[in-house]
Amino acid sequence: MTKANNGKGNNVSRDDWETPNKLIYTLDNQYNFTFDCCASIYNHKFKQWSDNFLEIETTMHPFKIGVCWINPPFSKAKEMIEHFFKVVKKGVGIYRIDNIESYLWNFILKNADWVHIIRGRTNYVGHEGHGARFGSALFGVGVPPPKNLEGVTIKKFA
Repeated sequence: MTKANNGKGNNVSRDDWETPNKLIYTLDNQYNFTFDCCASIYNHKFKQWSDNFLEIETTMHPFKIGVCWINPPFSKAKEMIEHFFKVVKKGVGIYRIDNIESYLWNFILKNADWVHIIRGRTNYVGHEGHGARFGSALFGVGVPPPKNLEGVTIKKFA
């Protein structure tokens, strides 16, 4: 049995945890994603995808990447999510919500238009029944909160 994650959660062994198909299909029906920010040849969800999202330029025209989806690798979540908010004009992401007081959640809360705490645990592909020990939340920028997903949405106030 492997050690959990020494309290940090950004464990390299979880980098390939793939978004559950049911969740991505539900979200895609609303948002019509065009770009998967953190994907590989084996797990990309959309025709356009990147296996090196950090190379996407902040000057890239938003219509070229359209509406983005990000499920960042845990070991690079900080860099990927920070970059997401720099380059993405419209998009949705998912991240574990085990510690809302962390630097990364403070960053997300300052930059996202909304956060949706998903009801229940997210069962990542290949880890059903023994995956995440913590809940997950979605965050969005430039798009409305999810309509057909159980949970609680917190919207940014002006």
